[in-house]
Amino acid sequence: MTSLYDATNPNERDPNRFVDAARIPYVVLPPTGLKHAKLGDFATVVNLKNGKIAAAIIADESAPDLQMGEGSIALADELGIDSNPRTGGTGEGVAFVIYGGSGNGKPRALDDINANSRHQFEMWGGIEKLHACLTAR
Repeated sequence: MTSLYDATNPNERDPNRFVDAARIPYVVLPPTGLKHAKLGDFATVVNLKNGKIAAAIIADESAPDLQMGEGSIALADELGIDSNPRTGGTGEGVAFVIYGGSGNGKPRALDDINANSRHQFEMWGGIEKLHACLTAR
């Protein structure tokens, strides 16, 4: 179950009510991250090791003590990262660009996520701006 869900589906036990981790690329933010963005906002995630870029939606909230950086199985697959929930993931080399206020607070179709995130990333400045931000640190 994700914190972002389809409120028009009243069945709390229906998996279709929630965002499907295997199908939809999404990020998980800690409560501090949700001060700047909301569930349903868009994001772009970049694997700095292989250059792969993925569109995503903010679909869940992590425990307060966890750092930002969790993602769905579909997101890991898009980024070329091992997506096994038990053994996969990576602890470095991934950058998140979050677009606060960009969503409508509802789950979205994959096509919508891709189109909106791509547009937001281009408007923000794209990969050139991301690299400039990372080298300025």
